[in-house]
Amino acid sequence: MDNNFYENRETRKRSTHEKQTDKNVMTKIIIIQLVLSLSVTGILFAVCRKDSALSQNIKTFYGTICEKDISVSEILGVFKKVAKTTFAPSVSEENTTVAGETNNDLTGEKADFSPVYLTVNFANPVDKINISSHFGYRISPITHKYSLHTGIDMASPENSEIYAVYDGVIEKADYNEVRGNYIIIKHSDSLKTTYNHCNKLLVKENEKVKKGEKIALVGATGYATGNHLHFEVLLNGKYVNPIWVLADEI
Repeated sequence: MDNNFYENRETRKRSTHEKQTDKNVMTKIIIIQLVLSLSVTGILFAVCRKDSALSQNIKTFYGTICEKDISVSEILGVFKKVAKTTFAPSVSEENTTVAGETNNDLTGEKADFSPVYLTVNFANPVDKINISSHFGYRISPITHKYSLHTGIDMASPENSEIYAVYDGVIEKADYNEVRGNYIIIKHSDSLKTTYNHCNKLLVKENEKVKKGEKIALVGATGYATGNHLHFEVLLNGKYVNPIWVLADEI
């Protein structure tokens, strides 16, 4: 009998086996994609059920994306916007700004939620860090609106000491009805920190300060519901989460 018959049959067996293997792989991929899709859908559904405003803003955002053409180069940007819209949706409220609160920029243009790593080590701004409100989006206790909290609140007794977290120059030492008594320290061309709601300021503008130097006392001046330090970090003009630069201290 012709040996080619056996060779062809063997070849067909291998080909059939390879096709079956490919089908199994594709089936697994499809199942994984389906599970991931259902998981994301479930999470969004659960979140939206708890927050109707969030649900409406997500719909509005996705509707806007679907109405226009988008290039391949814009895909990454869209994913970033989707994430920001999903977890920090914009609202149609009138623009307001309250000590570390802003709802006129919920797209994140003035804030960066990425991890931050500095080549310098910050000191604690207060002796004992007791965070009463974190960086990010929340319902403001002052305006009762959904807004970006641009720093972290550290609850402390009245007249507790506040320290400069690093060497710098006092760019601003002033008062306004929102921030109360506040200080802005310029550490470099790209890095600044702010200290808000102070009961008393102990430094003046253009004065040089050192890391750990006492600059103010904790209070509740301006728009505040109690004695605390509202501490902010600005990097390249954007608010970043202070937790990233104080992580080793907390």
